[in-house]
Amino acid sequence: MTTQNPGTTAKRRSVRERLDRLSLQRLRPADLFDAWMFAEADATLAIAAWRAAPRGEKGDAYAAYLAAFDRETHAASVLALRLGFA
Repeated sequence: MTTQNPGTTAKRRSVRERLDRLSLQRLRPADLFDAWMFAEADATLAIAAWRAAPRGEKGDAYAAYLAAFDRETHAASVLALRLGFA
């Protein structure tokens, strides 16, 4: 088993974070806003489907809503990060 120097691990993490920031800066805010709006629409439709689902299908509909909500939350977070770099 090899052990890494903690300093080397921190340097790799720092490089990776800088690359992530550069990649994020290349994304257009308008595209990220659109992605967030589409994700929000999906979540809205999913919650409506959950509410309207028959009793035996509520569990699956709720799982679909949670997944849509997670996508919306992620899209909003990415947009917020990108705007923080503007």
